[in-house]
Amino acid sequence: MIYLASSSSSRAKILKDNNIEFKQIPFDYDESGVNKKNIYKYPYEIVTLKQKQFMKAYKNITNVLFADSVVAVNNQIFGKAKDDEEALFMIEEQSGNYSSVISAFIFNSEDKIITNLSITTYKFAKFNKDDIENYIKTKEYKGKAGAMMIEGFNKKYIVKQKGNTSTAMGLNIEALKAYL
Repeated sequence: MIYLASSSSSRAKILKDNNIEFKQIPFDYDESGVNKKNIYKYPYEIVTLKQKQFMKAYKNITNVLFADSVVAVNNQIFGKAKDDEEALFMIEEQSGNYSSVISAFIFNSEDKIITNLSITTYKFAKFNKDDIENYIKTKEYKGKAGAMMIEGFNKKYIVKQKGNTSTAMGLNIEALKAYL
């Protein structure tokens, strides 16, 4: 069994769908001090920070999984939208554009530490304005990096994909399963 140090319902679903026994431990992290200049370093730095903060509070737990994801559009990092206005901005930036999801994880097992940084890039068609408005109204974007919901709103607009869908949902399960 592993411990998922996250409140992410998407990551929990990925583990469940892959028949990985886990217990979820929600934990609040302070990510305020991490520099957002490098889209590839940022998620790894966040997940490392999560690991340090969690392990300081739970010293005797092993087999812990830490993960984080960001969306990058035009070299700009998008985390979780704080409100409808920010979500709308993020969604409009993705419309008709290339968008990358960069996901990092660290798995602390009993005898080793496994790290992974994965990228999935999408080319999206132009989003329909009515679809955007409805998506924002539903609040489904909440808790999603870049307000992106690849298994929902964004799915029908995918023109091209490079990388794993699980990475875009927040956890490269293919890489994790190779070590479990």
